[in-house]
Amino acid sequence: MKVLKKIGKVLLIIVLVISMVLVVGLNIKTILASHKNKDVLAAAKTFDDLTVRDDVEIFGLGEATHGNKEFQEAKLEVLKVLVEKYGYSAIVLEADFGDCLEANAYIQGAEGDAREIANNMDFTLYHTQEMADLFDWMREYNASVSEDKHIRVYGFDMQYPKKGINFLFDYMAKNGIEGIDVSGLKYIISDEREYPLPEEKSTQVKSELDEIKKAIEAVKGNSDDFDTVCALKVIDNTLVNMDYTQANYVDQYEFRDKEMAKNVSWILDLEKEIGSGKIMLAAHDGHIGKSSQNVMLKTTMGKELKEKYGDAYYSFGTDFFKSKFNSRVGFSDKIERKNYYVTSADPMAYQAKYTEDGRYFLDFETLSPEENKAVYDLVHSDVTMGSVGEGFSGVYYLFHSAYRIEQPPVDYYDGMMFYYEVSPIAPEE
Repeated sequence: MKVLKKIGKVLLIIVLVISMVLVVGLNIKTILASHKNKDVLAAAKTFDDLTVRDDVEIFGLGEATHGNKEFQEAKLEVLKVLVEKYGYSAIVLEADFGDCLEANAYIQGAEGDAREIANNMDFTLYHTQEMADLFDWMREYNASVSEDKHIRVYGFDMQYPKKGINFLFDYMAKNGIEGIDVSGLKYIISDEREYPLPEEKSTQVKSELDEIKKAIEAVKGNSDDFDTVCALKVIDNTLVNMDYTQANYVDQYEFRDKEMAKNVSWILDLEKEIGSGKIMLAAHDGHIGKSSQNVMLKTTMGKELKEKYGDAYYSFGTDFFKSKFNSRVGFSDKIERKNYYVTSADPMAYQAKYTEDGRYFLDFETLSPEENKAVYDLVHSDVTMGSVGEGFSGVYYLFHSAYRIEQPPVDYYDGMMFYYEVSPIAPEE
């Protein structure tokens, strides 16, 4: 019996030692990153110091996770600076174009409730008070300025066509467009829709959209009011959505980012006609970055925009050192959300621990290789950073690549905002 007890103790000690080794091994980068860096702190700037070059037409604000409150709050904080100091006239969200039409109508003065509108968006990650606050501030701003100074919200995504198609139906009814069969369109926004769409259904929907487009162009004549412009864009995005859902899983990544970049360009062109011609993007770091974080993704929306607009596109990433975030559980059809906790092991994000409000930013473009050599070399070398998509699982803790990337920050961004610790959003169903 004594021998068995001794064997049991030895086995317990072995298990504890192995567990400790695994814990330390999995967190060694976090431990190594946890030290004060005076050079980084000397170069750090507060949010109040945020400035934007006059030639920037597209300011892309990223978020290291979709599930942190601070990143959603940053959308409004940055938008205020861009609108009030630099004359930007629109924010463009990682949301479907049709999904943002109701929000934009509210912002322009239509009846409604900001929280209800946010909770009605297709992405549950936007069902938050922070998003409602964004819409409310934009509405209040518009009420304080003349109509020609109004700001707008758009979506640049195309994954969920239902809101856009319903907007199209409303537009047709208001403008007396009748007698067109829309059964195919009703099918693709119904719960019975098949994936991929059968060829005969695809042909039917394309025919219906072609008829509707011709009818709209006949009705509008030389008039290009905002609703007409949006109705025609809904038609284009519905066609894109059909191609997107037909593509295989791997190809969808690249297809989506390329099409999102095209939508951003379309929105920028529209804002050059009706607004200031300067827009802010708000999306995941992986989309606004100048290169891909994913081996399966050959390009990104940010890369496409950088190649097209050069310095007129500014990519501003974010990162955290410690994050408790809210995410969709896995990728099943059933939408369930919960909170998870990860560390990024980013030595630059750790420095936010020593700043007054737990965050700071660096503008990589202004870092001097002589005056800021240590920091300049750091951002040009491989750095471990946090990156969490919409969909997480406990098993991901075993694979750092599931929530971290390791590349030179300048390869992705023109500047970054760093947070020491961020908290989860609290979306309502």
